[in-house]
Amino acid sequence: MKFLIRFITRSAAGGIEYNDKIVAANEITIGRATDQTLHLRDKRVRLQHAKIAADAGGARLTTGTLSGVTVNGRSQSDTRLAVGDVVEIGSNILTVIAAERGADFALSFELRSDASAEHFVADWSSDTTGIAGWSKRRLSWAVAGIVLVLAVALPAFNVLSKTVLQAGPIHAAHSALSEDCSACHITAFERVPDGACVACHNVARHVAADSSNTTAGVLGDMRCASCHLEHNEPPQLVNQHQALCADCHASPAAGSELEAAADFLDQHPEFSISLLQTPADSNLLFNHAKHLDPEGIVTPDGRRVVECDECHVAETGGRGMLPISMVDHCSGCHTLAFDPDEPARTVPHGDPADVLQTLIEYYSARLLGADPDAVEQRVRRPGQSLTRADRDRAAAEARVQALAVAEDLFLRRACVNCHVVNTTDSNAAMPWDVAPTTLTSEFLPHASFSHAAHQTEVTRCDVCHEASTSTAASDALIPGIETCRSCHGSGNASRNNAAQIPSTCVMCHGFHFDALGLYP
Repeated sequence: MKFLIRFITRSAAGGIEYNDKIVAANEITIGRATDQTLHLRDKRVRLQHAKIAADAGGARLTTGTLSGVTVNGRSQSDTRLAVGDVVEIGSNILTVIAAERGADFALSFELRSDASAEHFVADWSSDTTGIAGWSKRRLSWAVAGIVLVLAVALPAFNVLSKTVLQAGPIHAAHSALSEDCSACHITAFERVPDGACVACHNVARHVAADSSNTTAGVLGDMRCASCHLEHNEPPQLVNQHQALCADCHASPAAGSELEAAADFLDQHPEFSISLLQTPADSNLLFNHAKHLDPEGIVTPDGRRVVECDECHVAETGGRGMLPISMVDHCSGCHTLAFDPDEPARTVPHGDPADVLQTLIEYYSARLLGADPDAVEQRVRRPGQSLTRADRDRAAAEARVQALAVAEDLFLRRACVNCHVVNTTDSNAAMPWDVAPTTLTSEFLPHASFSHAAHQTEVTRCDVCHEASTSTAASDALIPGIETCRSCHGSGNASRNNAAQIPSTCVMCHGFHFDALGLYP
């Protein structure tokens, strides 16, 4: 429905001005509130005083007030309007007029001629002396400012003081100083000086061996904070950025033994392993391929397939491997028994002299009758005492028998299978010598590697270590760099394929310098 509202303004000189307003709605509202269709400034008018709604064939006026609306001089609360009806609300006169300009209902609006200014609401901007001469507008802005400070500014400052002024969480290593910023930030709004770090930390690892100045590092004028960053998320004390190392190592100084290394993917030298001795001098004889035969190996308990982790067990944390021992890893298949009649009797694994002495004591006990489990006692007869000559003869015979068994163990069926055995002097008290094994337990001492982190379904032992084809203990089964690159890529993630892990220098390397000396 279209309503036409004609506003009439009369001047003191008798002139009349008309302003028409078309409202397309089901109803028009009348009241002192600013959201009303007809906004009346009369103080006697309620915020929502009355409304004129479309009705069959015309319009109807309704109001919820008990008084204050008159139609043709009579108080009305609900009445149908017709052309010529005059509605009075305070000093406001609404007259129903003939509809025109395509409207369905029309009325005019004007003020009574005797309307007084005291009946109208004052402008918001006019001053009032009620509150120290402040206008309502000024009071509103003042209250809004107070609310803004208390509800927004103060909480925001509290949050910003923790998120902006404090750049991030304290690392667990420095948790004791979490409430004492001045311990490191000696001067407010200035970066942490090296002296604050040296006050608590021993920097010997970062100082040249011949330096007398405890703060003169091998990295020249670089600050501690260049490599060690506090307030990180997640907390990390070591800067992980590739440039930390690559800025210098990409172009080593002339004459340096170092090779260029700027990125693991395409500018990194092949791995260089460190050995305690050359592999051929380890004095160990071992065939990985034979032990890892997919058809299995013959054991005292029958044929079975041997897995790598039966012998190679990662130490706690996965940094390295636990030592391999004869008792724990080899004795199940390689027995040190020496007498078929007593297979439970074994010689010790270790010093050759101990092996021979064990054999001499064993056979002496059998000959002299001191061993209750001996099958025969060839020297002592029941009821007889041994003479000194009998004892010497028994001791000599026991030594001869022990030497024969020892020769078999050392040179033919036990020790010689895994060790280098040398014959020193057949007339010596101990005719054989077993060369000691010297094994390298850490082939890359200046790199950080964890077996625990690589024990996944796709990284079995044989993926990196080609043990199944190795026939000699002298083989160094350390994988080359290309094997690692199948999973580890550039420190710049955008250069890697979907299967490669972004790998920066500090993922594998710690801080290194000449003062460490040579390995080991």
